Amino acid sequence: MRANPFSSRAAWLVLALIVIALVGAGCAPATPAGPAATNAPTQTVAPPSTATTAPVAAPAQPGAAVNDLPAGVDADGNFYRGDPNATVKLIEFSDFQCSGCSYFAQQVAPLLDEAYVATGKAVFVFRHFPLSIHPNALPAAKAAYCAGQQKPELFWKLHNWLFANQETWANAQDAAAQIRAQALALDTDATEFDSCVANAATEARIQRDYEEGQRLGVAGTPNLFANDWNLWKKGLPEIQEAIDKALQGIHPPPTPTPLPPGVAFFDLDPARPGFTYDGSPSLGAADAPLVLVSFEDFKSPAGAQYVSTVEPTLKSKYIDSGQVRQVFKFFPDTAPKAAVAALCAARQDKFWEFRNLLYTEQAQWQEGDEAVMGGYATRVGLDGAAFTDCLADKAARGEVDASYQFGQEQIGVPTTPSFLLIKVAASGQAEDVKGLAGAQTLDVFEQAIQDLLHPPTPTPTK
Repeated sequence: MRANPFSSRAAWLVLALIVIALVGAGCAPATPAGPAATNAPTQTVAPPSTATTAPVAAPAQPGAAVNDLPAGVDADGNFYRGDPNATVKLIEFSDFQCSGCSYFAQQVAPLLDEAYVATGKAVFVFRHFPLSIHPNALPAAKAAYCAGQQKPELFWKLHNWLFANQETWANAQDAAAQIRAQALALDTDATEFDSCVANAATEARIQRDYEEGQRLGVAGTPNLFANDWNLWKKGLPEIQEAIDKALQGIHPPPTPTPLPPGVAFFDLDPARPGFTYDGSPSLGAADAPLVLVSFEDFKSPAGAQYVSTVEPTLKSKYIDSGQVRQVFKFFPDTAPKAAVAALCAARQDKFWEFRNLLYTEQAQWQEGDEAVMGGYATRVGLDGAAFTDCLADKAARGEVDASYQFGQEQIGVPTTPSFLLIKVAASGQAEDVKGLAGAQTLDVFEQAIQDLLHPPTPTPTK
């Protein structure tokens, strides 16, 4: 695929080109490196995981409070703080020598404690994941574990000290001695502590945590889970969003089914006319030379403007004539429940009619108003009972989330609506692409269409 010159406004489309090339060639994102290979911060996006975290059992030995939170050990031997019967289990796989873990423990975790753990909404559980690139991480893990064997609150006190003083001991030759001295300063029994540290069963127990982390898809540290939401490399807003979803019983979107070899994400599914292989609604001829992929939020005023002023001409002039095929992708920045309602209409083959109502009557409905959505369902001729059942279907929300995740993490969609205009080669693969971010005029769309259908002939160089 030849590269396109993109404006600075649409720099996000460089990523789109790469994604389209990969998907069109039947490739998938690389598997994350093994835990020993990375020590990453938490700001960027990472591949999703479908792993499910182990449930935290009722406390076997509750202890005293730490940071005003109850501390204890669950039936599986994991140290926790908060209510072990809370709805959400925040499980952190961590390495005491990891600088990102230190930042998380001192800057992020206290905010989560205040908002979720102290309020009884979540319990925080620590799991050991010492990386081989950190030679003092395992001795620190053994020390914290052994302190906690005497009293659960001692685990958390040593945990806090290890992260707060990481620069002092992390690369020191006498790290184990420094950590032991601090453990004894916390009133651990020296004989019991030394015996525990020397016991092979202690290292085996930490290794069990490490192996469990690998099974769950842990790619580095710190790696936080909120129930079955894998929050590797997520920032605080994304962590809070996932916790809030977990509190509602919402699960992460499933890992998309791999496309058949040679199939692009925008290709029509012959087994389901009007939809792509991933279930995205599509309108227009299967053999159209151009595909217009739209990323939309039904509460976006710019989206409503596009649908009312630009799309009618695009449809009559280009889609109906077989030159362009449209593919819709959910990107609900502000109206995810309306997106689910539209998906439920799509399940009854009435997506485009429902979408038009959402836009033309945008000012007349509020996000989450199921009564209004039900009225729209009746107006477009849906089976009301099936529509209502679908609104409550967590799998439907998962499909919407998966579409949003695709646009956010793989394409880098900057706003709604945004568009990819893809030129499809005779082989069926993406040959070229142009990106349009935000509501554009008809002239802009038509110029992009003509540029792809009739690219200018390069001027020969002398």
